[in-house]
Amino acid sequence: MDRTESDRQVAELFASALQHHQRGNLGVAHTQYQAVLARAPDHADSLHHLGIIALQTGRHEQAIELIGRAIALNPAVPDFHYNIGIAYGTLGRFEQAVTHNRAALRLKPDHGPALMNLGKALVARGQLDDAIASYESAVALMPRQPEPHFNLGNALAQSGRRDEAVARYRAALALRPAYIDAHNNLGTVLAEQGKLDEAVACYEQALQLNPGLPMTEINLGNALRDKGETNLAADHYRRALQINPGAAEAHNNLGAVLLSQNEPAAAYASFQQAVAARPNFAAAWKNLGRAAQVMSDQVLGDMGATLD
Repeated sequence: MDRTESDRQVAELFASALQHHQRGNLGVAHTQYQAVLARAPDHADSLHHLGIIALQTGRHEQAIELIGRAIALNPAVPDFHYNIGIAYGTLGRFEQAVTHNRAALRLKPDHGPALMNLGKALVARGQLDDAIASYESAVALMPRQPEPHFNLGNALAQSGRRDEAVARYRAALALRPAYIDAHNNLGTVLAEQGKLDEAVACYEQALQLNPGLPMTEINLGNALRDKGETNLAADHYRRALQINPGAAEAHNNLGAVLLSQNEPAAAYASFQQAVAARPNFAAAWKNLGRAAQVMSDQVLGDMGATLD
């Protein structure tokens, strides 16, 4: 077989593999990419797509090995760097994730997904100012997509820039009104600003969209507690525990409400559940001691009343 015919067969086989990959037929695609490599061992695109399949199936170390080989063959393809950056980020290797996403952006400055992943890795490294700059570039590039606004909001919130974070969350919700995480995170920032009624409305909206969110139930309980509506707060902590019986924060916060309502025995039981769920939960251990002290004081008070 001459070289032209061989190249044609490789191209046809790779095209077929791509079609199966796009249709979700990962097994067939994997076999065909391997067949390409059997004929053309330096076929960088097949190595890259085998790496993508490894990413899709949770084999991140293998993805790094395969895409790394593709990069060694052709370092000038931005998506090679972008996808290996995803693998590094998933494994918590954020320095390499930053390096490769920046390489992707040098090759393709308008690579929106690389800007997003770079921001995520920078947040994980604590480089919030750089992350904000990356997300701002993503927003400028993709202003009609809600995710860049949402991620920028998260980074701004972590930086204490709450008014700006609120604006970004609202921008995300204008583009996607059913964006549950944006409702929840907007509620959290509003609660931090003392805007408790608005925070409650955000949490309620998130729960209307998905009633099975224990952390949002806890957040709503906290906002109601801070408003002084302790009975309603306790109801939401209990709902969180119906969804996730091991939610240590819900046990602790329910216990705190019960203790404030002069129910130390019930509070003590809640604090016990909190430390059982999270043995290093310092606040719950402290509260457990407080509840025990209140119970002891009540017993001593009752004894004194009997002696009198």
